[in-house]
Amino acid sequence: MTSTLGVVAGLLAAHATPSKILAGAIGIAVAATTGMGAGQYLSDGKRNLRKAIVMAAATLIGAVLPALPFIFGASLACVLSSIAITIVAAGMIGYYRGYVVTYLILLVVATLTVGLSIAVA
Repeated sequence: MTSTLGVVAGLLAAHATPSKILAGAIGIAVAATTGMGAGQYLSDGKRNLRKAIVMAAATLIGAVLPALPFIFGASLACVLSSIAITIVAAGMIGYYRGYVVTYLILLVVATLTVGLSIAVA
């Protein structure tokens, strides 16, 4: 999610159109999904395909979430919605996995990165 949020922020800083933002988000989602699924498969000594598919699916969902608001344009509301979706989703994942504090720290860093990218633009 934070990678997609970073790509979205960079594209916003470059004044990209919503369609280009979505294309960039799809690109990072495909790359992250492939990498995480393959990494899970290769790191498991038993080569558990089910775990690899679950990891890939979870990564795909997480990578797409921050881009969803940009279906409706590239307004400030879309940017804030993207950040809010990422924070809420990461908080839910953190709660489920039992380490909310770690995810919140990552989200603060990601939000600062987005803010700085937009400020530079």
